[in-house]
Parts: sequence; C-alpha cells; structure tokens
Amino acid sequence: MEIKNSVGSQVSGELKVIFKHQDYGEHPLKLQGEGLLSRDNEFFYINPKYRELGGHHYYMGIKFRVGLEVGKTYTLRGNDEAVRAHLEIDRVYDDKCASGTFRLSAGMPYPAGEFKLFEEGVFSAEGTFESFA
Repeated sequence: MEIKNSVGSQVSGELKVIFKHQDYGEHPLKLQGEGLLSRDNEFFYINPKYRELGGHHYYMGIKFRVGLEVGKTYTLRGNDEAVRAHLEIDRVYDDKCASGTFRLSAGMPYPAGEFKLFEEGVFSAEGTFESFA
C-alpha cells in the first residue's frame, strides 16, 4: 500500500515518529509543513515517504477513513478497511500491511492522533500527528 501523491488536497501539519529496530536502535523523526498530510473525500493520508535515518531507509504510510470515531482505539490487523498502515525498511518489500493501533484525539477537518505500528520481528514506528489550517 505505498501511498502516492495522487490524493486531493494537502494539509499542513506536524508528524513526530520514533522508528525502532532491534539491531539499528531508535531513530526519532519530526517533520512540519505541507506534503506530509493530505486528504480526499474518503480518506486522510499520513505519508512522510522514505527517510534516511542512521544509515537506513525507513518508510511509513497511514491511510484512514474520514469518519473515524474520535477517542476510539482501532486495532490494525492487516488490510483493514477503516485504517491501513505500511512500513518498510531499506526498501525491502514485504507485507504491505502493518499491525498496531491507531487513535484520533481530534476529528475532521483537521485530525490529530497517535499510532503504534509494527512489522512482526522487523521494526516498529510510534508517534503522533496533528493537522492544522
């Protein structure tokens, strides 16, 4: 589920992520501005694209339905309809659907929330995001 830039409108925002790998350690990433978050009529997208951290290429993409309930924790189990996530490291294409949890603390039109994602036995990513006008 690599997310492309083919969605409707970009939204300004902030993304804080910590990528964790058992052999490579922890790598924090904080990004602000446009191009990280976007939305269309059905979905909201979080996509910092590939980032090189500690000599390794990390990829994370999250896609969630516009009408998700604020305050509810969603459990990601593969190719879920409400929330989907994709993690990669060093451009190794494996399972396209990460597991984990996702929760909104604010809803549309400018959602905010937190996530904890993992690829079993590979690495994890956890963090927060906030969108604003």
